[in-house]
Amino acid sequence: MSIASLFSTPLLSHSEGFNRADSGSRAYDLIDASTIELLSATFGVTHSVLTSLRKTLVMSTSTDRVVVVGAGVSGLAIARELAADHEVIVLDKGGVAADTTSRASGMISLALEPFPDEWAAFALEQFRELDGQGVFSFTERETVRLVPEADADQYTRQAPDGGTFLTQSELEQQYPESFGDLAAYGGGLVYERTGYLDALDYAMTLKWAAEQAGAAVFRDHEVQDLRVADGEVTGVETEYGPIDADYVVYATGWKTRDLLADYVELPVRPLRWNAVVIEPDTPLPNGCPLGSEPTMRVYWRPTNRGDVLIGGNEHLLADPEATPMGVQESFRDRVKTDVAPLLAGVADGRIRREDCCPTADCASPDGLPIIDTPDTAPDGLVAVTGLHGRGVMLSPVTGRAVRTLVTGEEPTFPMERFRLDRFDSHSADFEYQSHWE
Repeated sequence: MSIASLFSTPLLSHSEGFNRADSGSRAYDLIDASTIELLSATFGVTHSVLTSLRKTLVMSTSTDRVVVVGAGVSGLAIARELAADHEVIVLDKGGVAADTTSRASGMISLALEPFPDEWAAFALEQFRELDGQGVFSFTERETVRLVPEADADQYTRQAPDGGTFLTQSELEQQYPESFGDLAAYGGGLVYERTGYLDALDYAMTLKWAAEQAGAAVFRDHEVQDLRVADGEVTGVETEYGPIDADYVVYATGWKTRDLLADYVELPVRPLRWNAVVIEPDTPLPNGCPLGSEPTMRVYWRPTNRGDVLIGGNEHLLADPEATPMGVQESFRDRVKTDVAPLLAGVADGRIRREDCCPTADCASPDGLPIIDTPDTAPDGLVAVTGLHGRGVMLSPVTGRAVRTLVTGEEPTFPMERFRLDRFDSHSADFEYQSHWE
């Protein structure tokens, strides 16, 4: 017997284990402390996971149950926000943080994004508070947006507000041994309140925090459909049977449009980005800033081992699953020829790794997320999609926004720009809206 087959027993079926009327005492009887020890030894499943399962099955039936579909960084952030006072079950047909999250750059450049100040302030506060918990660390570091010497006034006007301009020589003095050939640049705009993190460490810490609060996170558990009665969500249908729920949150990226097509039309399209990690001749200094170059639409950040991650080349995809996964040759060539020389010792470095979304990220028509309980959808359904390559940096905002929608609490920040009804058309036939524009 496998652990998957154990979870497919009547214990987790609608009529036996996840039926809200009788889930308490029977689940407690079936999975007591001694059984947890036996299952842990037999299947090699960690004690904490099985304990979390037991907690989920015996929670009070008076607490609203929320099923979160998708165990990427958005789904895990949502689970963390809700777990303290809701029954939360996270289901993913693959692994935890195994898709787009696993390849995310981890660059937190909220000050340069077209987001309301309240979103940026809340997210930054949350990253700071989580720093040092679990396996997570957040490194705050300035970001330098280079300003080409030609048309310097134009690029300065088009840049996000809040940057402090430094000349080329001032940049080199401020960040010694960080830059290479800046001959084509008059200087750069320096932004504070930015930084970077390891996306996988962050996701695993969100999972740990959610489970500590009582959530249960299950991989290899496909949700096949939404269950609806009389216009209200009643749960989900999984490959192992139905699960009751008061709310269902779909945080499944570009696939959300297809998965919810019978219930609501969502204007999102698959998006892919590319990134390469280069090992310089000598490690970049500890104080090396993050950076971006607007004419090439690329960004970079140092890593904790002294390498540099360079990303960009965002583009829409017609069919992600039929498109070979890999960094485009044109992007790789541009990085080596035009971007690497901007940083000290990187031009002669070697490419250690190449990344892109395993399937795809997700874009909306205006470049902002959709986080909403749409009026045309069944009551109790929450759609989270269109993160536009900013899922990691916006994840604290995503989690709190969903909590607001589920609980009806006073919003922590403006929510209007998340609403689906901001779009006149819900067609997926739209042009890409770059955050560089």
